[in-house]
Amino acid sequence: MSLRLPWSRNPLKINDITSSLKKVWGTQESEARCKLATAYRLTHFFGWDDLIYGHLTLKVPGTQHILINPFGLHYNEITASSLVKIDLAGNVIDKGTSNFSFQRTGYVIHSAIHESRSDLNALMHIHSRAGVGVACSVDKMVPMCQHSVFIEPVSYHPFRGIVTQESEKTELAENFLAPSKCLLMKNHGLLTGGATIEEAFSRMYNFHTVCQAYVDAGYTHRPVPPEKILSEDIIEMSVKAAASMDGEHFGMMDFAALARQLDSAGYETGYPHS
Repeated sequence: MSLRLPWSRNPLKINDITSSLKKVWGTQESEARCKLATAYRLTHFFGWDDLIYGHLTLKVPGTQHILINPFGLHYNEITASSLVKIDLAGNVIDKGTSNFSFQRTGYVIHSAIHESRSDLNALMHIHSRAGVGVACSVDKMVPMCQHSVFIEPVSYHPFRGIVTQESEKTELAENFLAPSKCLLMKNHGLLTGGATIEEAFSRMYNFHTVCQAYVDAGYTHRPVPPEKILSEDIIEMSVKAAASMDGEHFGMMDFAALARQLDSAGYETGYPHS
């Protein structure tokens, strides 16, 4: 899937952090805000958004605070300054520049994982059409294409209804253990994590692409034929070959290239390209 940006005479710029706000937030938080807001816009332009639902979060460097979307804004309206900063107990630390607060569902899901997985500074949770289709029809995903290399091992979490109760945090954490960075939330959607928002985004791109392959090949209503499943040897060899791209560098070049497209279209991401 390629990025297709609609033409706009006056695109809403992503980096709307004023000099006075930068003094309050500092360079690191300001940069984190620009990166996360850019990820929200990219999620919209890739067609993975679901009205105002779903959530992307990013830890503010050096803190236990996370940035999350103001619940009520469309992904195409989110800017760096509008993001809400909360702690892992759900307290608002900084409401940002919008008039909206955050959604409790997003807080419960994301805080559960941020608390239990110190290796995941960034999380993405989406309800893309292909992702929901697979989440509703496939019990266990099998590696069937090259993109599968970048999502293994996949974890699974059963649907318990709309997530609002903190009692579900324990089960969520138990079902999403290291080294997994991709979680199929049954009857719900997809979730990925990464050391950086760039990694989380790249994992989601691959996760969604595998789900789309399932849908396109008709494997949401019939099992993947055994001869189409990649062997453990091939997966192991491919994972080792991709290991050099793992960690803090995974997805960096992809994300930067996409941010440059947004910048060229006038969205002013504030993403550091140097």
